[in-house]
Amino acid sequence: MPPEPPASCSAAPVWLLNSPIVTADGLFRCQTISLDAARALVAERGFESAIGHALTAAVLSDLLAIDCPVRRVEFQQAPGQLVIVFRLAQRIAEGLVLHDRVAIEKVGYSFLLLSREE
Repeated sequence: MPPEPPASCSAAPVWLLNSPIVTADGLFRCQTISLDAARALVAERGFESAIGHALTAAVLSDLLAIDCPVRRVEFQQAPGQLVIVFRLAQRIAEGLVLHDRVAIEKVGYSFLLLSREE
């Protein structure tokens, strides 16, 4: 199971991002979590999407058993806020576009839990 979230964000939804970026100044904690832990967090707390690519949203919808919309939004992580990052296992060559889930599975992926401590 994932670590207990700070009390200040116990009811806040988890944000979904498709890259591990630091969106604000602050002290952050990042750790790899399992698919089951990511599913549990989303099921327990709900989610907001900042996923900007349709294929990534479709893959996350399948993996997390949710309906993940494509939303190209500016996101700034607040203290206490949790983010699940869908991280590809390797950098994709410039100009290469992954067109299906098979291509994403071939590259590999993991989930990160990113929390902003302060």
